[in-house]
Amino acid sequence: MAIKSSAKTTIDPMSVKYASEMSQWTVFWGLMFVVCRFALFKKYSTDFSNRVVSIVHAVVAIYYSYVTFENGWDGMFDNIGGANTEAQTLCMAISLSYFTYDLIYCALGGDFMSVVHHMFTMGGLASGVLNGRSGAELVACLFLMEVSNPSLHLRTVFIEMGLKTSMLASINSLVFALMFLMCRLVIGPPLVWKTLASPDNDYIVKAGGFGILAVSVFWGMSIIRIIVKEVKKLMGGGKAKQA
Repeated sequence: MAIKSSAKTTIDPMSVKYASEMSQWTVFWGLMFVVCRFALFKKYSTDFSNRVVSIVHAVVAIYYSYVTFENGWDGMFDNIGGANTEAQTLCMAISLSYFTYDLIYCALGGDFMSVVHHMFTMGGLASGVLNGRSGAELVACLFLMEVSNPSLHLRTVFIEMGLKTSMLASINSLVFALMFLMCRLVIGPPLVWKTLASPDNDYIVKAGGFGILAVSVFWGMSIIRIIVKEVKKLMGGGKAKQA
């Protein structure tokens, strides 16, 4: 059981257990990338292999985060600022290990926007894992972030596979755009508000939630353009212009 902090922050013993394993999981994500890049998908680009790893993580994160919702979909708004369950700590630790791997990858590739996004995400997750609280809102935020990511990464995968103008790619892009807007700009803001309003949340958790929402709003403008373009394609408006 997590120990709630008062004047000083107390490290939750359960969190120490998972924090000690995160370096191994980070190595696991790195090894998965190496296998994809030099064995399974060596005819494709480096980015292709990284996106395969990202898809695997998204599926894992969606599953582990959803099973923590004890009351179904309504569970993502339960126990804001409260003590973590073991399932929540496990979910956050696994994803924190992935974001550590991907932060290194993005930094080496010069992807500044993703680096900023990851820093906000990792700050919140690290606080949740080490302090043993705020797991409910952090895992809910993780779920809302990751649920659209398989479709996001499949967009690039389809392009490299020569399927950019296919109906499958158009449907995938439309699914991505709609899920992104619904999760991040419809369901997300009330969750961020509850996180900011909770007196039990650390400032880093609040800053992380607000930062991710701000980045999501910035990306949302581009997402709306994707919806318009793909609807026109599916309605017979001709081939989309090449990016």
